[in-house]
Amino acid sequence: MCRSETAAKFPFAIVSDDGVLRMRGLGLLLVRIAWITIVLPMYTLLIVTIPSYFVSLHELHPPSRQAFTVQLTVIDLPLLQSLGLSLDTYALIMLLSSLLLQLCYAAVGIVLFWRRSDDRAALLTSFALMMLPFGFSDITLHTLPADWLWLIPVLSALGNASLLSCGYVFPDGQFVPRWTRWLLLALLIYWLVVAIFPSWQIDQSWLSLTIFLGFAVSTLLVQLYRYRYVSTPRQRQQTRWAIFGVVIAVAGNVIPRLLYYLVFSPLSHGSPLAFALEVNLIMYSMLGIPFTVGIAILSSHLWDIDVIINRTLVYVALTTTLVLLYIALVFAMQFLLHDIISQAWNSEVAIIGSTLAIAALFQPLRHYLQQVIDRHFYRRKYNAARTLAALSATLRDEVDVRQLSEQIRAVVEETVQPTHVSLWLRSFEQPKKSQSLLPPRSDKEEELS
Repeated sequence: MCRSETAAKFPFAIVSDDGVLRMRGLGLLLVRIAWITIVLPMYTLLIVTIPSYFVSLHELHPPSRQAFTVQLTVIDLPLLQSLGLSLDTYALIMLLSSLLLQLCYAAVGIVLFWRRSDDRAALLTSFALMMLPFGFSDITLHTLPADWLWLIPVLSALGNASLLSCGYVFPDGQFVPRWTRWLLLALLIYWLVVAIFPSWQIDQSWLSLTIFLGFAVSTLLVQLYRYRYVSTPRQRQQTRWAIFGVVIAVAGNVIPRLLYYLVFSPLSHGSPLAFALEVNLIMYSMLGIPFTVGIAILSSHLWDIDVIINRTLVYVALTTTLVLLYIALVFAMQFLLHDIISQAWNSEVAIIGSTLAIAALFQPLRHYLQQVIDRHFYRRKYNAARTLAALSATLRDEVDVRQLSEQIRAVVEETVQPTHVSLWLRSFEQPKKSQSLLPPRSDKEEELS
């Protein structure tokens, strides 16, 4: 799209040389004012409610009442003391966890607003980062007066809507394909209904969840389409960074919830302490989004994402495999040794033997998983590494210059795939004796010299 066409379609915006849609003039001023007008009062309200929220964490609610405010009951106090924690320590931990989430998102959001507020995608992302932590507002803002409780669903809807909206315009601020702007309009209408009628989301939970998942999937499909058919190499690296943070957050939302329903809640008999642990794990996992998105937009160390994703895949697979293998070894050794060793030493021997086996398998299994992941997810890099390794072995044995040059050119064409290959070999012949440019001297001159 040329600049004249862009100016006609976006009177207050222009496409820069790097393909990013940047705002200008009155439009830029108005959105900056709107950003400040919304963000500043909300964070002022958050700061004002910190003391009352800390006090509310010391209050105990009846065991018969279901509460999602991470407040404890009288029954939970002995369990809390058995963990070596007091009620003050518990309240401080929950407060600091909430503030850590809010401050990390706010810090990255302010940096993006300060440095890239003329970039439409960056500005929308900064607003989403500022609002997204208010999705936990039903926990942190429940101490507001009754007349102000309507803000909780409004802030939650605003944070979720702004985050999903980024999926339609990231990373250059343009709608690709163009019809995705209608998806954005439908998304905004949905969250407006949720903000005005929060009970509808509860009464029609399955319908609401289906619509939400539909919008979430649509943003991922849009990003996939842009990545494969539209994005430049730099924009693809930005997308990888952003998706990496989102994947961490999604995994951090799903796994703690499963642990809560399958492990924490049954072991604690539904104690609010289990719910508080789940909330903390979710909040810590959400910290991956602001930093990865900030790196993607500020274009800092973009090309490191391939190494990070590779290492993440390797060590997640390694950890999962070792944990499952360790559990299987413990049970297997206990079963095999129950007739040989007394019951008192059976468990200790099984644990020690399994630990030694896992320690011995760590490095071989890591190398094996590294090769498997490189072969399936980094095929071009894996083939290039194998080809170069084979060439290194050939260089030690090959003595024919012609054969060697042909092999080098073939390897370069296979690994780098250039449009043209030329090989220059330096000649090591002895230079001829230089001749003097002066005329030869006569015999008389030789005698005098």
